[in-house]
Amino acid sequence: MKIFNKENAFILLAMLCGFFICAEYAIVRPVSNSLFIHVFGSHCFPYAWLATVPLSLLAVSLYNYLLPRWGCNRLFFASIVAVILVNSVISFAFPFFPKLSFFFYVWKEVYIMLMFQQLWSVIHATIPLNRAKALYGIFFGVGGLGSIFGSSIPSFFAVEYGSETLLLMTLPLYALLVLSYRQLVKVSSVAQLPIELEEAKQTSWRSFSYGCKLIRDSRFLLFALIIVILMQLSSAFLDFEFNDALGRLYPDKDLRTQFSARLLAIGHFATVTLQFVGSYLFIRLLGVKKSHLAIPLLLGCNCLLYAFFPLFSLLSFSFMAIKAFDFSIFGVLREMLYVPLKSDEKFRAKAVIDIFAYRAAKAGAAFLILAFQPFLTELSILLCALWIGAIFWGLKDYEKVTA
Repeated sequence: MKIFNKENAFILLAMLCGFFICAEYAIVRPVSNSLFIHVFGSHCFPYAWLATVPLSLLAVSLYNYLLPRWGCNRLFFASIVAVILVNSVISFAFPFFPKLSFFFYVWKEVYIMLMFQQLWSVIHATIPLNRAKALYGIFFGVGGLGSIFGSSIPSFFAVEYGSETLLLMTLPLYALLVLSYRQLVKVSSVAQLPIELEEAKQTSWRSFSYGCKLIRDSRFLLFALIIVILMQLSSAFLDFEFNDALGRLYPDKDLRTQFSARLLAIGHFATVTLQFVGSYLFIRLLGVKKSHLAIPLLLGCNCLLYAFFPLFSLLSFSFMAIKAFDFSIFGVLREMLYVPLKSDEKFRAKAVIDIFAYRAAKAGAAFLILAFQPFLTELSILLCALWIGAIFWGLKDYEKVTA
């Protein structure tokens, strides 16, 4: 048996793609956050989250419209070109047009989900369920290593070179990503089987509404939608509180970029540990349903602790903890929900959840923050309770179906 057979080649290429996407985002994320706070202040984050809704709606509609026409490779290449152009323009134009940081922050919130959507749809179409439990944690773990590598760049060079200049360091990562993704599609099941779409030639809006129809008709997709919304609401509350405190403590944008990058680097180490070890142990020892329940229980305890001890150090820990769970155990469990579904649901319905709903939830969080800012911790505890109830409903028949 050859070491580099088709299946092993796919696994290796999927890992490389995840590594490059996460490395790029680990550079862009602290830069975009710092530039935004520098120009607008942390109190404007809710308004930026509201602005992600129309952009994510446009992204999902175009994705579902172009996918059957262009195919995975061409659509992914077009997405990469768009990201490279935006990064380059912001890098050179920010000193002259600082208000571009608003668009850049909103754009960053949407395009990263589009990148992951295109990668994971190919993975779901190729990896069988019996391999998913073992491999998905590894895929996330290698992506976490990419995040650690990427976060080292703003951690050590933000003050020396300036935050916006670091965006140019993402260009080599995209060149490697394009090469890896092209080979990934060639050795995947997508290369042999066309995407089975009932209405392939639709307008962009009808493509979006068709994806919504698929979600409405599937318990697992509805459950995936609900838990994505609840996780994003919880994460957005902590995100706002953390960045608000960070902006007050670190008024200099480059020092702020450096601090947030180093904090995120610590979080990436925790995430990688959970991805490689934690996700496997959770699913292996607790099973899928109990692993889902563990997440809102742990996050709820974290919120209770912060309610009694509102310290910045504890806030930073809570911020890292929810990000670590979001990109490790929660991510693996969420992606496993798509494995037993049809290819149409894995591509088009998943795009609605992972791109539009993911960011629309942040817009909902923005409304809640503007209306109930003094009670965000109490709202987070309530969300965890609703999350637990959703798990009992959504996973009622999961073991039966996957068996």
